Amino acid sequence: MRFYRSEPQAGLGRRRPGFIDDPGFPSFLNGLTDGAALVELDGRIRLVNAPMERLLRATRADLLGADLARHLRGTGRLAADLSEGLIRLRRTETTGTLPSGRAVSAQLSILRQDDDPYAALLTLRELGAHPVASPARGQFRLARDLAPQAPFVTSPARQALAERLEGALAQGLTVHLSGETGTGKTTLLTRALAGQGAPVATIFCAALDPASFEAELFGTGATDPGRIGRIEAAAGGTLVLEAVDLLPAALAGRLLATLDAVLDSGGTRIVSTATQPLWPLCANGPLPEALYFRLCDLTLTLPPLRAEPAFLAPFLDAWLAEINRARPRPLALSARFVKALAARPLPGNLREAIAALRCAALCAGTTAEPAHLPPARDMAPAPVPDRTGLPLKDLVREFEIRTIENSVADHGSKRSAAKALGIDVATLIRKMNRSRDTQPTRSETP
Repeated sequence: MRFYRSEPQAGLGRRRPGFIDDPGFPSFLNGLTDGAALVELDGRIRLVNAPMERLLRATRADLLGADLARHLRGTGRLAADLSEGLIRLRRTETTGTLPSGRAVSAQLSILRQDDDPYAALLTLRELGAHPVASPARGQFRLARDLAPQAPFVTSPARQALAERLEGALAQGLTVHLSGETGTGKTTLLTRALAGQGAPVATIFCAALDPASFEAELFGTGATDPGRIGRIEAAAGGTLVLEAVDLLPAALAGRLLATLDAVLDSGGTRIVSTATQPLWPLCANGPLPEALYFRLCDLTLTLPPLRAEPAFLAPFLDAWLAEINRARPRPLALSARFVKALAARPLPGNLREAIAALRCAALCAGTTAEPAHLPPARDMAPAPVPDRTGLPLKDLVREFEIRTIENSVADHGSKRSAAKALGIDVATLIRKMNRSRDTQPTRSETP
């Protein structure tokens, strides 16, 4: 089913009010508690808000530019009623169950300029959702204070990074955002891109493979007209390459050629993220140097939590307030709890600190103490083996086999790993077999 007639729509391509294209309009949509989407008269989704993403269980990148019918397949009457309303350009109210299993009431309103239709506004409200606790009598609270939302806390260093990021994007630079896992790269990037009124499409580099590469980046074409590629979805906006350090080496050349085409066409900004430093992977590793220079006009690095010890306390306070919204009795953090958490290495950074706080809130009554933290062994990094006394030849052999095993894991086969290491596959297999049969021996005392 398609959401448009075979003949051209009367309002398609006609002028529309200026506020539709204003960068602040998406922020307005996000202020609504109901799911909302601005839909072109041919059925393509132009803008969506966060509640609509949650109801449809789809990301903004999946929704923008896609046919609305694609996300309403299998909904029966709901899709039929909305299709009829869009075809006849009339206001429609209906109910149904989304593919996500959520029952909703839907309202389609036709937007007009001087009686000339130019778009439609679709709103979805979940039926039977758990009501939010009402404020006390005489107490006024905004809707945003009742709806759950992730706290955002910043520090001087992070604020400076955010300002540099926004300035670089405004100048059209390709920006690479680096930082350990859990430092908040996605949160910083999302806030920088929010409210700009331009599409954002994300490519998860670690999930790319040769079979899905073309469809993921360029769409499925005639085989599935409703699915567009990430490149088209990001046109005029921002293309985000997430975890580019995990890009399979076999796809680096294809991605490089794609980025050249995107950069040459202009109009689309490119941002990438990584948890490992990118230059070593390009200069001496599996990725080509040219990829680094395409992606890193400007490199920004988010500091790990251990580098900002003063940031932990306000960060915990913000998340504690969020946790207390759902608790019948508010939770407090003892000074001993904060000190014990700060003493941990926290390799997972902000994400790990949040998980530790939530675990403590589950176990504690009204005050969180160090005993309520998850076991430290679950969070500590793996112990480093003691190599004291090993002869040089054993250390070299251990390094060699670790390098070979990592290469096999990265490339997916022994043959590809051998080629990347510059040795033949027989040599690689022989070295791996030898390592299993021969254990390093301790130096004998003379």
